[in-house]
Amino acid sequence: MTARAAAAAGTALRAVFTAVLAVRALAGVMLVAYGAWLAWPPAGFIVAGAALLADRLDDRRRPDGGTPS
Repeated sequence: MTARAAAAAGTALRAVFTAVLAVRALAGVMLVAYGAWLAWPPAGFIVAGAALLADRLDDRRRPDGGTPS
């Protein structure tokens, strides 16, 4: 019974850490895109689109289908 509780807690903690890392990464991309937009408005859209495309290509490149480890 204790092993099951520990496994469930570990899984929940791993999900929380993954979510925190995803939010941090998204915030970084948003700040870079916003900074580019301040310099030249179309650049913000170009940077944001390139970041999303790079993320999508990285997911396709991973052998596990992009699931975080």
